Amino acid sequence: MAPPASSIVVDDSLWPLVRVTFPRVITHQQQAELLERVLSYLRRGERHVALVDFRQLQALTSEQREQQWNFLREQAVPMRQWSMGIVALINSPTLALVTRTIIHRIKPSVVPHSIVASWPAAVSWAADRLRDNGLAEHASLVRQRLGTAPGSRVG
Repeated sequence: MAPPASSIVVDDSLWPLVRVTFPRVITHQQQAELLERVLSYLRRGERHVALVDFRQLQALTSEQREQQWNFLREQAVPMRQWSMGIVALINSPTLALVTRTIIHRIKPSVVPHSIVASWPAAVSWAADRLRDNGLAEHASLVRQRLGTAPGSRVG
C-alpha cells in the first residue's frame, strides 16, 4: 500500500542511497518520525548517502528548522562517521537559503553536502559520492535507475 501523498517518503531500496521526498507541508510529528528513521540508519553503522527532495515543500516552521538544527548538532559524530554526504534537491530560492543557513550554523559542516535545483544534478552528486567512496557499482546502479545514465528511467 502506497503512503498518502502528504507523507514524507523514505526509500532505501537502493541502499546505500537513501531518498527522502517531502510533501508540500509536514507536521512536527512527521519530522520527528523522519529524524528517528535517520537515527536508525546511523545506528546501523553503515556508510550511506542521502538524496533529499524538497521540491514540493513550501516551508518549514521555525520550530521544525530548530529541531533539524538540534538533530544535526546532536548527531554530528555519527553523521561524520556514517554519512558519505547529503544532497538537497531544492527549486525554491527561499528554501535553499533557509537550508544553507541551517547547514552553516554548524561549523565545520557535519558531512559533505550540496544544494542543487535539478533531479539529474542531485542524482549525479549522490552517485559521485558513492563512487568516490569505493562503491562504483552502486553509483552506476543509482545513475541507471534514477535517470542520469543512457537509457535510464527517471524516478
